[in-house]
Amino acid sequence: MKHKFLKILLFLSICLILACGRTIIDDAIPSLTPPALTSIDILPNNKVKINWYFDEYQEPLVTGFRIERSENNGKFQVLSVDITPNQRSIELAEPFRSGKVSFRLLCKTIKDTVASAVVSYFAQAVPNNAFCSSISATLLQGIDKPNVYLSWKLATNSVNYVGNYVVQRSVNKAPFQTIATTRNPYFLDTNAEVGLNYNYIVRLATNNCPSNEIPITVNNQSVGLCPQNFKLNFISGRDKKSVLLNWDAQLADFATFYVFRKTSESGVFEKLTPVGIRTTVFEDKTELKAKTTYFYKINTQIDSQPPINCETSVLEIKNY
Repeated sequence: MKHKFLKILLFLSICLILACGRTIIDDAIPSLTPPALTSIDILPNNKVKINWYFDEYQEPLVTGFRIERSENNGKFQVLSVDITPNQRSIELAEPFRSGKVSFRLLCKTIKDTVASAVVSYFAQAVPNNAFCSSISATLLQGIDKPNVYLSWKLATNSVNYVGNYVVQRSVNKAPFQTIATTRNPYFLDTNAEVGLNYNYIVRLATNNCPSNEIPITVNNQSVGLCPQNFKLNFISGRDKKSVLLNWDAQLADFATFYVFRKTSESGVFEKLTPVGIRTTVFEDKTELKAKTTYFYKINTQIDSQPPINCETSVLEIKNY
């Protein structure tokens, strides 16, 4: 009887060990972090572009994305479901709208799980007869032809409407066309031609609120933008000499001057103003070596679309 009891006990122990040691493997749904919406861009055609990124290690799990939109905290509606797994941006077929607009990005995985991220913007409605900015235009001389320099400031009724600016132009009374978007309150149109009549307006991209309309005729009576009449002179000090440089040019927010110097004709120019200056006078206070000839030039970099630059001829001065 005792042996029979031990056999039963041994059998039960083996069963218990097998039961406790058994491993059950479930096909778990993979963990997924939401895609991150990085920005909402305003394109030159005043459309909306959504950009996002996604962790690389999660890419094998992704089967696609879709975009939804909500207005004024309402229900989200599907905008697009045809976004491929490798896309990281999409241009939507709609302009910016007034009020609160939210976009939600949803990500589908191989397990049909969905992760989402939401980004919103708010644009107040503007009366149809409101001007949001006051614009002015000036002719500036570029490298080979005059350019139109536009500058503007927000009107008092547009404090809450700040955003990207859309620059539009009409040539000889033709319909207005968008030529640029910018975050700066100025723009240099380098594509204007002598003899043509232009009209410009600037709009706030978030709600299409326009500026006043400014006309300008492009002719050769323009203010110099590139440096001209470059001159330099020694200034005597108590224990050293410095060089004073001056030149003629129109000062503008988008034009920056750089001063270069070298100590031989075959040498390499050194930039004396790494961050650039916005004056037409510069004093080289570096201690100058005796019996050395120095060569100087001025380069102007113009923040336009595309960027342009122009420079003076090289002048030399001898330190005896």
